[in-house]
Amino acid sequence: MPASTAESSKAAPAGAPGFTPELQMANMLGLCEAQMESALQESDRAVDALVQAFTCLVDTTRSVNALTDQLPVEFRETVAVGLNQQVEAISKQMASAVVAFQFYDKLTQRLGHVRYSLSTLALFVCDRSQAASPDQWRRLMNTLRRLYRTEEEREIFQAMMDGISSEQELGGATSTHKAVKPGEIELF
Repeated sequence: MPASTAESSKAAPAGAPGFTPELQMANMLGLCEAQMESALQESDRAVDALVQAFTCLVDTTRSVNALTDQLPVEFRETVAVGLNQQVEAISKQMASAVVAFQFYDKLTQRLGHVRYSLSTLALFVCDRSQAASPDQWRRLMNTLRRLYRTEEEREIFQAMMDGISSEQELGGATSTHKAVKPGEIELF
């Protein structure tokens, strides 16, 4: 939430001057948005450390491959075979790590969409003229609908707009969404 809105909407006790349900709702939505931002920043730092470690593993694997090519012919059949098997195992683990990074990227994109939605909603509900207008609500929903890039996000958004509870949608999500097979990479 922008700083000017956050400053102007400080929590006030019920009945205090400046208290409105809209401001309280905006403050709570701002809190949710700030918590998600903090969690995303922490996870980004952890992923950065993993990326550095992953890069070192790739470099080390390449070095081991280069060293096996330099072995004398009599050792290549025994030592090189074992080393190549180990390098292949490491390569498979790195491929699994790439898939995990892709899912992390999808997660951060989706959380970014949620953060934007919360921030936009907080600003929207503070403007009573907008919040009281069905046309403005439709405009807000259309704006938020355009955020969602994956089929899963669009399906969840539509289900929620159709009045399905979040528990019902989450319960059905596992059966309606395409599962990714092991070793298969889904692009987001």
